[in-house]
Amino acid sequence: MGISSVSSRPTSTSNEEYGGSDSSNVLLHQIHQGHGHGHGHGDQSSPTPTSSTASTLDSSYKSQTIQATTYILGWYIFSLSISIYNKWMFGPGLDFKYPIIITAFHQLCLFLLSGTILYLRPGLRPYVNANLSVPWSVYVRSLVPCALASAGDIGLSNVSISMISLSLYTMLKTSSLMFVLIFGLIFKLEKFHWKLIVICCVMVLSVVMMTSKPPTATQDGTASDEADDSSGLGILLVLTASCLSGLRWSFTQILLKSNPYTPNSITTIFYISPTMCLVLFALGLSIEGWGNFTSSPIWATYGITSTIFLLFIPGILAFMMTLCEFKLLGVARIITLSVAGIFKELLTILLSAIIFGDRLSLVNCLGLVLTFADILWYNWYRFSVKDPGYERVESEVVDKSEEVELDDLERRDDRRRSRSGLE
Repeated sequence: MGISSVSSRPTSTSNEEYGGSDSSNVLLHQIHQGHGHGHGHGDQSSPTPTSSTASTLDSSYKSQTIQATTYILGWYIFSLSISIYNKWMFGPGLDFKYPIIITAFHQLCLFLLSGTILYLRPGLRPYVNANLSVPWSVYVRSLVPCALASAGDIGLSNVSISMISLSLYTMLKTSSLMFVLIFGLIFKLEKFHWKLIVICCVMVLSVVMMTSKPPTATQDGTASDEADDSSGLGILLVLTASCLSGLRWSFTQILLKSNPYTPNSITTIFYISPTMCLVLFALGLSIEGWGNFTSSPIWATYGITSTIFLLFIPGILAFMMTLCEFKLLGVARIITLSVAGIFKELLTILLSAIIFGDRLSLVNCLGLVLTFADILWYNWYRFSVKDPGYERVESEVVDKSEEVELDDLERRDDRRRSRSGLE
């Protein structure tokens, strides 16, 4: 769910990223990250904290806590709204069963919103090219694979949610961790360890338990093994989407680590959303049909303007959710984000049971608990081995931006000194 990136320069071990026990470690690490470039490390002694310093650290900790809480609430609101809205749109609510074409409209909305942000905030543009143009070879080699994986993930997810219950969809989508680990090992983003294999095996078991169909009651009161809301094709699609989500995660990590054209989430969305839009729209035309889409009764019921507005609402929600998620990565640890994500999934399942009447069997619940325990185990493993890749996105992006600014300042000073010497 979160995306971690590794700076190209060596990073020091930080209590903030690896679980420091007090708030002073957080601020001291930020001071080191933000202003410590180019300073020597020979003096290992630390200054004695004063009451003023302690007060500043405490104030910073409270500020970060407030920010993290705000971003978590925003992330919850927008993410839950998307899930419930899509289920309502693709399900019996609106019965607008054209998820692929509709998802293409979502990507168009993301492109327009990210472009607007980059226009209003030029500082977010890539430092290598402020006019946002990308060499064709770089785009095809680096950005298109990520766009294709993302299109497959989001497109199949929206198709599957129209076939199965929101609860089952939410549970199965958590299996993406298994594919994240697999592709992480393939692309050497993860270091091989036997615990990772065990984590994947436990995830496979939990997926089998979560796909166990709950019995439905017949008219005579006996139990039936037929599921009224589960579809074999829907389950296959959401698992395929989870697989593509793992691939998407790996490609995105590679982009944020090594591609100067995608230094933050906004530019990444701006570059990959056009390709996603075109791919999804082409697939939607061939599978769902433009004629069927435009002849849907919703156009006559709500009118053209209102229907177009309904199409773009999830795109706006997705954009806001992405912003909250990346901002949260900037003020909280990855393990905090993972735990918050687990509670978000539980809340989604609870709301789907209340709103849509979804039902879970005991085996389903046990599989869900096993999945969450497996996710926590994975995060604790990453925390305990102090993996340098287990870091915050925004802090790394800030580090890179500051390094570029410092390099520019140093070059300007060198040129100024050279001119002064000539004079």
